Amino acid sequence: MSSSPWTLLPPPGFQRYDCVGCGACCRGRFAIGVTPEEYARIMAQGWEADPALAGKTLFLPHGDHYVTAYDAAGACVFLDERGLCRIHAKFGEAAKPLACRLYPFRFIPAGRQARVSIRFDCPEVACNRGRALPAHLPALRALLPHALPPAAMDVPVPPLFGRVSCTWDRLARIIDAVDRLLCAKSLDVTRRVAGGVNFAALLRNPRLSALNERAFADFLTTVAGKVTEAAEGDALGRTAPPALARAAFRQLAGVYARADYRGAPARLGQRFATAVRLLTGGGAVPAIQPDFPAVPFSALEDAFGIPDAEAAEPIIRYLRARVLSMGFCGAAFYGRAVLDGLDALLFTYPLLLWFARLFSAGRNRSTLDRAAAERAVEIVDHQHGVTPILNLPSERRRLSFLCERTILRSLVVWYGS
Repeated sequence: MSSSPWTLLPPPGFQRYDCVGCGACCRGRFAIGVTPEEYARIMAQGWEADPALAGKTLFLPHGDHYVTAYDAAGACVFLDERGLCRIHAKFGEAAKPLACRLYPFRFIPAGRQARVSIRFDCPEVACNRGRALPAHLPALRALLPHALPPAAMDVPVPPLFGRVSCTWDRLARIIDAVDRLLCAKSLDVTRRVAGGVNFAALLRNPRLSALNERAFADFLTTVAGKVTEAAEGDALGRTAPPALARAAFRQLAGVYARADYRGAPARLGQRFATAVRLLTGGGAVPAIQPDFPAVPFSALEDAFGIPDAEAAEPIIRYLRARVLSMGFCGAAFYGRAVLDGLDALLFTYPLLLWFARLFSAGRNRSTLDRAAAERAVEIVDHQHGVTPILNLPSERRRLSFLCERTILRSLVVWYGS
């Protein structure tokens, strides 16, 4: 086994996963990056003699590396007629590109530590099927030195917000405090997230940088306690967010719903029509993905009630996994500051419920169910922190507007109750 200078933090045991060979990760995903060394190795495997691949383009140049080619439907060119990887079948898992071997896992550097993140756009992760993640530690330790070079230890600590600095230790304390709030059994899921919005807002204090470590820890404990106590008595008060906020919310939901793949036709006219419908909120929700039901926008604004424990489970699990992996800020999320990234993660709660409402309403249900929540988690996590579209200046401004404290809280309560 390869040695590594990293300390690998065990992933959470509440999350489960095992690959079942469904091939979902090889269809409709962003192009798979391949290093020049991997390109040369795979090209030397003799695929030009395979009747199914002879004469086909296998890789496309992309900057200083390559990406796998896709067919017209967005499937990796190496998938066979059964939807399985030809490279894996012929030469074994170790012969595949590192990106394929690592998925759905991702390592996130934090000083000399490496945290484990996992992609919820994998159906098995979203549905929490398979072994508990700590069972994957031997395989993860073997992949770690290949996925994270020692130079990644120089990745800087993201600021707390603006120019207010943070440290890895303080970030770890914040993560623990947020996770405890997400686990608070005295609160339903909507009040937990609303409390998280208040917690993040209270940390936007430039004086925090002057506190020593003990005082900072005491401050977090005090704030977390007060936020939880306030959330327990929160009447919520479901009031429609401003019309401008709801329009911006629908537009951003459209970005999250996109299922782009390299080489897909532009279809600019269709995209423009979809954008107009998302902006106006009139008629039915556009079928941005093939399984979107024909549901009017208005049906998603009804009171569905606070999600019960069964429907909330995939959502809480997703939020906790993102928080504990540190996959919500810094290098893992467009280089954003800690609190900006935390606000963006909490914003996914109303977004997740909007999609869950869509699938529930499509089955004529007036409450959310677990299957709808699992599908919503797949959709949102496929784009969150991944697509470069969300890092465009226009989308950064839109997200910043929607994460303003009063607007974000109104969205959380409106779609969460």
